[in-house]
Amino acid sequence: MIPMIMRIHIVEGNKNKVRLILPLFLVWLLLLPFIILLTPFVLLAALILWPSGYGKTILGAGPALCSVISALSNLHIQVEGPDSKTLIWMK
Repeated sequence: MIPMIMRIHIVEGNKNKVRLILPLFLVWLLLLPFIILLTPFVLLAALILWPSGYGKTILGAGPALCSVISALSNLHIQVEGPDSKTLIWMK
């Protein structure tokens, strides 16, 4: 499952500096037309480069990218410094 929401929380000292909730599903909807438009060009490049062996690599990049994006779900990053704290969470 791809991540749909990202939360960013930055604290400096004892004050909340930034607290943001970003709806990632809107980003995915904006990227969808570009992906659809680029698909024929990727397939053409894979067809042209197939004899040299790079066509398989180009075709394998799509599923690999989908796998990496899906793995971002339930990502939790917390960085703490001496006077600041940053939290990034994807769900």
